[in-house]
Amino acid sequence: MDGLRGLAAISVIFSHVLLLYYSEIHYGLADSNASTLALSIFNSPFTFFYRGGSAVLLFFLLSGYVLCSACIKKAPLDDTYVYVAASKRYLRLGLPVGAAVCIGYLGIIFNVFPSAPEGVSAFLDFPDTSLGFTQMLKSALYKSMLFGDGNFNYVLWTISIELYGSFLIFGLYALLGEYRNSLITICIGLGCYLLSLPKSFSIYSLFFFGAALAHINFSSVRKLPRWHLALLSISLLVLGCYLIGFYETSSSYRWLGALTDLLHTFAQDADPSIIYPAIGSLCILIAVLTGGIGRHSPQPGAGTKLLAWLGKLSFSVYLLHPFILAIAGNYIFLEMGKNLYSLLISLVAVFSGTYFFAYFFHKHIDKPSMKIADRFGKRLFLRPNVDSGHSR
Repeated sequence: MDGLRGLAAISVIFSHVLLLYYSEIHYGLADSNASTLALSIFNSPFTFFYRGGSAVLLFFLLSGYVLCSACIKKAPLDDTYVYVAASKRYLRLGLPVGAAVCIGYLGIIFNVFPSAPEGVSAFLDFPDTSLGFTQMLKSALYKSMLFGDGNFNYVLWTISIELYGSFLIFGLYALLGEYRNSLITICIGLGCYLLSLPKSFSIYSLFFFGAALAHINFSSVRKLPRWHLALLSISLLVLGCYLIGFYETSSSYRWLGALTDLLHTFAQDADPSIIYPAIGSLCILIAVLTGGIGRHSPQPGAGTKLLAWLGKLSFSVYLLHPFILAIAGNYIFLEMGKNLYSLLISLVAVFSGTYFFAYFFHKHIDKPSMKIADRFGKRLFLRPNVDSGHSR
């Protein structure tokens, strides 16, 4: 799970760096300045490595899976676990988010963000240098967490979704955790129903699908012969990578148009940009859960340790990379212009700078925030010891 989070965070960085240089690789809009190579990549079936929006869906799916798995494992042994986990969620996410907002504000104060290059996506032209202390304080304390305020960091639009999605999973488990089959049925039903709605609602379907998968025992699948298991897992992985690269106007996905039209006859508001990547994310997670990929080594190798390390830093990387891109990426673009060499140097600078600072952010902000949130939740629901002889 950590490895998937780490790879998804890498995909988000690729997405934003490429958006700075070649927006046509995301949208396929051709003009006189469009890169032929970028358009070729856009129309290929190999775009999964920079589909940041799909990576965010994978984040949500993993959150649903991991949070519900923890409930399944710990709640039967501790009847306060779900309440403690839900109560500490705001601090767990909010403390690193607040720190990231403060970093954005300090960048404005010390004027470290150069003006964005002309023609760049407005999405990357941030932060607004007119933002002041009051706006920073509101964003750090509640606006980012509750309303997805991205004025100081554009990736924070996802944080409110993560928070509310977490509460949905905790609430559903608190109500129906004892009824496994009913909970699986409801999670799948809610997930499918939400997928039929517009994007602002359908994006929450991933949490419910993740919770449903957390209740499914894949041990019987893992008993298949090794090569059968590997074939199943790799097939799901390839299909998943293909689907998360979906873009409606890409020539590699136009054949799905007829299926999309059929889908819209039953669900007019369904958004294919969510549906197909959501299915792709499910395929990838199931490929990992079936156990046909990388589960037969008795000892974790260097690659496994690297994936675990990437996953450990993924939240810090997600929060910090926009600042590194807004500084190093913009400076390199302004100095060297829009060309392949500039892009490669920018990728190296953004990746190395992001992971360098993410290490310290994780060590001094993210990890302590976990401990603070954990203490808060436990103290909030700490039941005093009562002498049974004096109990009322």
